[in-house]
Amino acid sequence: MSKILMKVDGSCYPNPGNMAIGILIYKNGDLVKKISEVIGYGTNNIAEYKALIRGLEEVKELYPEKIDVYCDSQLVVKQLNKIYKVRDKRIIPLFNQVEEIIRTISGKVNFIWDRRDNNFMADNLAKKAILEEEKKKREKAAKDLKVERKEDYFIVSSSKSGKYYTVNINVPQCECADFTKRALKMKLECKHLIAVRNFLQKEEVERKLKDRLKMKVLILSKMVKSQMWRDSFNKLNQKARLNIEFIIPEDEAKDTIKKLLPEVEVVIGGNLSQEDLSQAKKLKLFQIPFAGVDKLDFNLYKRFSDIYVCNIHANKIAVSEHTFALILALAKNVVNYDRDLRLGKWHGFSTKEPTIQLQGTSLGIIGLGSIGWEIAKRAKSFGMKIYALKNKIGEQDLEKREILEFLGEEKDLHNVIKKADFIVVAVPLTSRTKGLIGEKELKLMKGKYLINIARGAIIDEKALFKALEKRYLAGAAIDTWYQYPSSKQREVLPSKYDFHRLDNVVMSPHTAGYTDKALEENIKSVFDNIVRIYYGEEPENRIDTELEY
Repeated sequence: MSKILMKVDGSCYPNPGNMAIGILIYKNGDLVKKISEVIGYGTNNIAEYKALIRGLEEVKELYPEKIDVYCDSQLVVKQLNKIYKVRDKRIIPLFNQVEEIIRTISGKVNFIWDRRDNNFMADNLAKKAILEEEKKKREKAAKDLKVERKEDYFIVSSSKSGKYYTVNINVPQCECADFTKRALKMKLECKHLIAVRNFLQKEEVERKLKDRLKMKVLILSKMVKSQMWRDSFNKLNQKARLNIEFIIPEDEAKDTIKKLLPEVEVVIGGNLSQEDLSQAKKLKLFQIPFAGVDKLDFNLYKRFSDIYVCNIHANKIAVSEHTFALILALAKNVVNYDRDLRLGKWHGFSTKEPTIQLQGTSLGIIGLGSIGWEIAKRAKSFGMKIYALKNKIGEQDLEKREILEFLGEEKDLHNVIKKADFIVVAVPLTSRTKGLIGEKELKLMKGKYLINIARGAIIDEKALFKALEKRYLAGAAIDTWYQYPSSKQREVLPSKYDFHRLDNVVMSPHTAGYTDKALEENIKSVFDNIVRIYYGEEPENRIDTELEY
């Protein structure tokens, strides 16, 4: 049995107007759900009841022994506590609906009036939803308006109605009914003001583009120098009709690059020194054309904090799919069965060797980033219980708890390992995560399966081999390794230990993120960031040099 605290608020703008609800649900002191949405047209009290109905429907399945409901409408609370009788015909059916839901809840429901501290967050959620809806509505209406510049004001007119309004953007001031003190207090501009701002923004962009010289992008990454990347960039650039020049140096001599750096605004890949960055006066973006950033000199880029350093996350779908290929290969013993059947050896019914059914098993995800979240969604489809860890849990992660049994931080690592049947390592390699899974952690994995799609160095190489060799660990699937081919040696085993001789290991050659679609998305993600720099916007997937990812 659980104790539930629910904070609800219903708001509208104007009154009557667009209604929105804000709901915060706490279970035994922990925030488990946050709801914020626009629900239609009505009054404040109707919105309040709608919020109560939605919230009670959410919590009744939690079988609470007690529910405390904080509501910021004194009238609604007094009606539900039978102090005032409901007389409004629009409210009566909503009141009855609340009463009906309460009868289905086993625990006691208390309605408490609290207009300030306790309901502040719920009230903000509702208002935020209304504001977003109002802004969308006004921005949409602004697109159909014509703006004409005068000396110190603007004339905004509608081709449909023929009406026009005088707008002073500096005050700001407009003659329309939507321009009110309350709206300005809520930072809600009328459609005429929005139309003028859009007009000015368009003028500014056109002026910048007209004055803009060719933007130069220096490609140092060997991968991006390939013909496929070059052709793709040229096609995307032609389609976007931008004045961008992609420079691929004839050689990688320091003097050659040194001459090019002062004029470039974007560098893709390569290793830049402090001297290089000091010379690159126009450099705005250092773009890494893949996800891994463990080779980056974080201390160096901390000293050049005005330069954006970004990677890409376009391979998250590909990696999550590959992860489940590895999980299924382990659970169903696909690799060994395939190899033996080619020799005429049978498994299964005849040898009474059942494989593992994933439904009902538990999955531990160490690292609930963009890849980890995609893995979690697929695990849910398989009917697995999901226990996850994340370095920092923010507000945006609260909704993810809906499909998770548990979401914790690094201190909860051992707890997640103990709960899980399959453990996926999906954290970036940093100074903190190097060796995160060592002998101590592997000893907690008796009879479990470990999957690594992150970086080899996160798991202690020797300890992992011993755990598999002694079959303390039931099995492992590894995509990221400890030794890789080089230009001098194309064929090389992935470890100094004999993982390749173990039949409880599934091996793949660091190909999780390398698919046809992921490759296209990678190219587009890099190009999109170049375009953002071109237009003076902030690029996506900026690396935090303090956190090292």
